[in-house]
Amino acid sequence: MAPKKKFGASKIECLQFEDRMMYEEELEILRTVIEDQQTHIEALEEDKQEVATLKIEIHEKKEKFKALQVNSDDKKFKFDEELKAMKTITYNQNKEIEALKSKAGDDHTKHEISVQNMEKVIEKERQKVANLESKIEEEHKKFTKEEGDLKALRIVTAIQTKRIRTLDSEARQDLQKHEATVQNLSKVIEKDKKEAKNWESKIKEEKMRVKESRDKHKHLVDQLNDTLECPVCLEVPRIGPVPVCPNGHLVCQKCKSQSCPTCRVGMGSGKSLLAGTVIENIDHRCMFNDCEEYFPLDKIDDHAKVCDHRTVKCPHCSCAEKVALSKLLDHLKLWCSYDEAPIKIARSSQLQSDGYTIRGNKEIEKKNLSWKLLRTYVFDDVIFSIFPLKQNGHFYFPFVMFSSGAECSKYEIEVTVEDNHLASRNSGVRFKYAGVPCSIDEDKETRKHFGLTVDSSGMDQIFK
Repeated sequence: MAPKKKFGASKIECLQFEDRMMYEEELEILRTVIEDQQTHIEALEEDKQEVATLKIEIHEKKEKFKALQVNSDDKKFKFDEELKAMKTITYNQNKEIEALKSKAGDDHTKHEISVQNMEKVIEKERQKVANLESKIEEEHKKFTKEEGDLKALRIVTAIQTKRIRTLDSEARQDLQKHEATVQNLSKVIEKDKKEAKNWESKIKEEKMRVKESRDKHKHLVDQLNDTLECPVCLEVPRIGPVPVCPNGHLVCQKCKSQSCPTCRVGMGSGKSLLAGTVIENIDHRCMFNDCEEYFPLDKIDDHAKVCDHRTVKCPHCSCAEKVALSKLLDHLKLWCSYDEAPIKIARSSQLQSDGYTIRGNKEIEKKNLSWKLLRTYVFDDVIFSIFPLKQNGHFYFPFVMFSSGAECSKYEIEVTVEDNHLASRNSGVRFKYAGVPCSIDEDKETRKHFGLTVDSSGMDQIFK
């Protein structure tokens, strides 16, 4: 019985030693795997921001492995402690067995019972070892699963890293193309700048030459005008041939008399063909005082019709003043208008209403009637006015635009006459006129027919 017991204790120690070696080998494998994972994790941490989420997941796996290692170390330590306790128990039991050998046969039964108890204890310890192995196996399965997840993460990381590198390569190629395009554009722009500077220099030189040419031409024209100027009216003749005295002095056709106004000799019938040729080929200054422009002979009359400084008559029926068109508003503001400045009409659809008062039946019954001041307006930079009057029993509401006839033809007006008190209620008698406005260049008799004309009987319907 004794050898069997001793052999059984050795066998338990051998199994325990083998289990411990296997456990240590597995722990070593776990450490190696963890170290490999640490290496891969450190490599993954160097990737770009696109794999930041993967880093966090790998870090969590790493923490789990660390926890597993700590748990395994704790279990190993407990297992070693249990083995030491078992060895101590076995040693003590062996001593007890040796002691029992020296006892009498009466103690043999008690010794057998003790051995059985020992075997039960050993069986329990084996069961504990089996449980530990089972737990280690479960941990190993978990580790294998987590290792599979880690491999999948590595594959995803590799794919994303490859994609990032591809995108980075494409971005670099695009950047290189863009930089090449920018460089080419910069060269083109620089070339254009140089050409622009050359053109600016040429244009500046050309302007200087043109200015010099104009100055010379103007000086020549001024000299010719001084030579051709009539000494009587001080105007340059515009029609040839030009009368000339025997001494070569010129005078215009309308100022010609029996004697020369310069040298007093008889004029005779001399004509200067050269003066006529010069007159036909030089630029003539505009006839209006405030205008400084020069035009060829065949265009000077067309300019005079639209010159901003041409002489016009005041549109007020009671004013006979003639002023330059450019100064007409100043004249109206001082003498013939209510307004310091024309009333602005913002848009073509805007209605402008103004009232004119007739005091009592005596004014209504007058054959001729006019209002002292008129109103002026401005629309689209064009100025116009309305000035009502009564002549020979008819009321006239002329609409005059301070522009040429050609400019007036571009506009259309509508004038309505009605009782001012009923206008807001859209009721009562009213008269309308629609058409083009009258030009300021027309005479006053013509102007009054460009607008609304109402006879006395019609106006009486409004005055009721």
